[in-house]
Amino acid sequence: MINPYKDSPRPEPEEIERRAELLRIAFAEDYERSARGEKIRPRLGDVMSIQYMRERQTLSFVLHPELKEIAYEIGYGIGKDICSEMIKGKTLPQIMQSNQPIAEGISYAFEEIVEADEKHAVYRHYECADCYGLPDIHDKVCVYEAGVAAGMFSEALGKQCRVTEQKCCANGDPYCEFLVEVMD
Repeated sequence: MINPYKDSPRPEPEEIERRAELLRIAFAEDYERSARGEKIRPRLGDVMSIQYMRERQTLSFVLHPELKEIAYEIGYGIGKDICSEMIKGKTLPQIMQSNQPIAEGISYAFEEIVEADEKHAVYRHYECADCYGLPDIHDKVCVYEAGVAAGMFSEALGKQCRVTEQKCCANGDPYCEFLVEVMD
């Protein structure tokens, strides 16, 4: 394979941060528009095929497991900088309750809170967009989701949180289950 992007120049850190800030603002505006019922794409709308995401994200993690670490970090930054504004509360149980309807609201999954206290929580996703209906490939692939949740919860609590996927539909489980741990 000849990859024309192999030697792409990396922008300076200041330029990367400038671009990231522009996108953070644009994404926040997109969420606000969506909350008002406005479409981002006027002709095609804002819903697209689940296969598109799975082909690009889920399959990438299976073929290149080294991308999981990067995907968690990217998700964490997005959760912290953009998505954390969607949740309310000062304690982990309050934050979990506030977070619970978000996944269903964006047609990502149905979320169930199994337990939550000040130091940890467990929640499940049913019909997960990343992996529901996939064969048992003996892998957990919802790493990006875990990173987004960790960033959201860390920012909302003002304490470092780690979110780890414990069960996954792609691992033969009937749902995806996540453990939230408050590290501070």
